[in-house]
Order: sequence, then structure tokens, then C-alpha cells
Amino acid sequence: YRYHINGWNTYHQVTTELSLKKWIYSGMTTYIFTHRQEKSTDEIKFTNENSVKLINQLKHQEDKDIWICGGVNLIQQLVEDERVDKSYISIIPTLLGKGLRLFGVSSQEQKLKLISTRNYNGIVDVVYERR
Repeated sequence: YRYHINGWNTYHQVTTELSLKKWIYSGMTTYIFTHRQEKSTDEIKFTNENSVKLINQLKHQEDKDIWICGGVNLIQQLVEDERVDKSYISIIPTLLGKGLRLFGVSSQEQKLKLISTRNYNGIVDVVYERR
């Protein structure tokens, strides 16, 4: 992947809980969608631009895949606008009891095709493609 896309909450979790010392997406340009005024670097770009518009621009600059790795609001916007071609979902055996729905409420049904599954350490990865 050339580009990596995150919402603020996902970025904050990565940098404060998961990888404190090293940026784990090194080698990719990462766009963080936020209204916060943060200083961008060569690899990490903070933006409050429209997510669909930016995804379209990036896709037309280079015909490369774009990895969107949360958060929920960002994913919901892009799914609603049919910008997500393939979804990689990991099902971790924990019942949270409450939280945010991954795909939220949509104004339209979107049909998916199962591409693959993988089971390891009690986790199930599924890959779906939009049909």
C-alpha cells in the first residue's frame, strides 16, 4: 500500500497504546482525519478535508490500493459513498457489551462477496469484496 488512512481515535490508540516508540506504518503516507490542529510530517499528514474527496484524489494520483484502518465514522462515510472495494475484518472472541457499530446505519444495502477466511489463535479473519 502507498497510502494509509486513519481517524484521530485510531491514530491516538496506535501512538499511545500499541506502538509508543516507533510509527508502525513507516514507508506509507498516512492521512489522519481530525479537526485538531496537529503538525504534519513527511509520513503523517493531519487533515480535515472531506474524506471521500481525498480518497478520490489519492486514487487518481497513483493507481494503488489505499488502506483504511478505522475509525468508525470514517469507515461509515466511505462505505456509504461506495469508496470501499474490499473489507478485511478480524473477529476477535470478545463480547464488548456496548460500542460503536462498524458499519452503522446506511441508506442503502450493499452486497458483499466472501473472498477468504482464516482462523488462528481463536481469531477469524474474513475478506469481503463489494459486488
